[in-house]
Amino acid sequence: MDKAAAGWKKIEELAGEPGIQSMKAVEEFSPRLAQLALEFGYGDVYLGEALDLKQRALITLSSLITQGDQGRGLTYHFKAALRVGVTKEEILEVINHCSAYAGFPKAIHALHVFKEALENA
Repeated sequence: MDKAAAGWKKIEELAGEPGIQSMKAVEEFSPRLAQLALEFGYGDVYLGEALDLKQRALITLSSLITQGDQGRGLTYHFKAALRVGVTKEEILEVINHCSAYAGFPKAIHALHVFKEALENA
């Protein structure tokens, strides 16, 4: 299986149809960026065997929270985390934990994004 095909398969597993549609929107506007995300992000990074999807989801959330993601990526990955078995309580604990390393403004912002993601699920 080529990396792009592996990437599409991983997106489907991680985020389902909303993930597929999100990546198709990227592909429509910027085929090159979609190719990079599919082949490297999902076709390489997500295919390692040492971590399962739940662990990867938690790592991704902590990274996005500490970077101060402004919503779209964070919303997508909150929903994906829930889809692969991360609980609401675990996500809240990740947000709490990140407050010590990223600061309360980023953690509180993430909390609001998570609350909105749950309300719009």
